[in-house]
Amino acid sequence: MTDSRAGIRRRRATTAGAAALLVVLGGTATSGCAASPRADELPQRAKLTFTDELATSYLRQYTESERAERGDPSELFYVGLAASRVSPGTGQVSARNIKVTVDTTATKSVTFNAMQREQGCKGVRGLITCTPKNLKSGDSANLWLFNTVVRRDVEEGPVGPMKVTVTSDNAPTIHRTIQLVVGEPALAVRESKGLTDVAPGSEVKVRPAFGNRGESGLHDDLSVVVDVKGQATLRREFSNCRYDKADAPTRAVCTFPGPLPARAAYETDRPFTAAVAETGRQGAITYTVYPAPNTPSRVQLPDSAPRGAGAPLGFRPADGGLFTTFGPEFAYGVVPFLTTRTRDLQVNGFALKGQVGQTNDISVKDLDGYYEGGVYLTLPEGVSLAWHPSGEGHEELYCDYVNEKNRKVLCPSPLIDPPTLRFRIDKRVKGARGTVSVQPDPEHPDPDLTNNTAPITVEYVD
Repeated sequence: MTDSRAGIRRRRATTAGAAALLVVLGGTATSGCAASPRADELPQRAKLTFTDELATSYLRQYTESERAERGDPSELFYVGLAASRVSPGTGQVSARNIKVTVDTTATKSVTFNAMQREQGCKGVRGLITCTPKNLKSGDSANLWLFNTVVRRDVEEGPVGPMKVTVTSDNAPTIHRTIQLVVGEPALAVRESKGLTDVAPGSEVKVRPAFGNRGESGLHDDLSVVVDVKGQATLRREFSNCRYDKADAPTRAVCTFPGPLPARAAYETDRPFTAAVAETGRQGAITYTVYPAPNTPSRVQLPDSAPRGAGAPLGFRPADGGLFTTFGPEFAYGVVPFLTTRTRDLQVNGFALKGQVGQTNDISVKDLDGYYEGGVYLTLPEGVSLAWHPSGEGHEELYCDYVNEKNRKVLCPSPLIDPPTLRFRIDKRVKGARGTVSVQPDPEHPDPDLTNNTAPITVEYVD
């Protein structure tokens, strides 16, 4: 078991205390130094991470008429932060006395204004410091700190790095550098129709097509990330693409040299091929185009990942008329497919692996990985759901209880990516088993009900 349009820009270490040497006198424990703190009195450590991994930020250069109309042709600058707990124990802990320092001294042709008082922002000689509120573990915040303004008559291209440092009283310091670039491209992909009546065991071919419908060129290299969702795998073909596995991969990350000029459109000179399994029912091939520096870590593959054995994939000019525009950070396309076995709902069994007391994530989907309904679980004894985000406003879907007492869980219908089961192994239970199942659609009879339920097992790691 293993980007729906994101819309627009959104898109653990243990601290140990030193134990004091104890000497037992008359049944009373004493110490030659200060008494050791109890576990619940240990310093509560937090961890801060950036929720936005953009390494390049594109700034729009406004025309004189736009400047006259807007009056303040500025762009809002945000820093996204998330807090988590790294010290032992349960419950929440807050990252305290957070300080965000933005060093703009190496930038040119850009000014910074509108320091946000609610974030405690002040600017002195190119150093902007902000003191936002404490952030509780499990929470995140998108902090508007100030505005950026491109000066008049600045040519397109890089205008220098901006360095961001975040400190806290009880969290490690984190850093990032953002390259500012004048000129805002608008990435787009070709609209695609879904495929129906695909024969199981056949091949589906998709040729990604992308372009720049903005007024400014994109000067970075490009990454194209291709994923297969469902009971299908990619052919490992192209030498400038890295694949997640040597055999039957499901992801390819390909790099193409820039630039991508304004109003240009291209398609790959050869298609990607997905081999549909003999029992394949439905799935999708997705492709996402990023400026290479802004490719998210969650989709990247290491340099050591296997590459294709064939000639490098290139691209050729294309008609950009039927393209959907996204923005400067990415563009996303999807080609769903249905086979002639689409009504046979089925699931695979899987194992929950980990140490007792450990929290892990696993993606939950049916056998094909692209089932449009919910997946129902009965967790094995000794396993429970761990804390996870709930409600709206989260990019990732999570499974949740429908009957906690009986360990019944619903993993909701996926959009594109399958929902995540965040589970905790509470104790060892010999022979513990659960189930994963899908429920047939009464309007479309399932021709084979014997493959609608499968076991969930537990593999304990010492």
